[in-house]
Amino acid sequence: MQKTWFLPCLLLLVALAASADGAPEQAAVARVPASEQLKQQLRAHGTEVAQLERQVGRQESRSREASRRLEEQDRRIADLQRQLEEVAKSRPGATAGH
Repeated sequence: MQKTWFLPCLLLLVALAASADGAPEQAAVARVPASEQLKQQLRAHGTEVAQLERQVGRQESRSREASRRLEEQDRRIADLQRQLEEVAKSRPGATAGH
């Protein structure tokens, strides 16, 4: 009767050993799809990053062009103001406010 407790313990140990032997293999199999999934995500994110970089490049180009146009307009306005001042100075009795 004393050996009856030994049998369930022995069966439990055998079951644990069997499941422990398969665990590393199962973990490796489970990691492969996760690894492939991560690679796919990296590729997708890489594509998205490339698109965003192109968009940023286009926006920067537009910004530089707009800045150039504003600088040109500022130069033109300054030139017109100088011309207006010269005309006002050349007219006797003319005031700048009229």
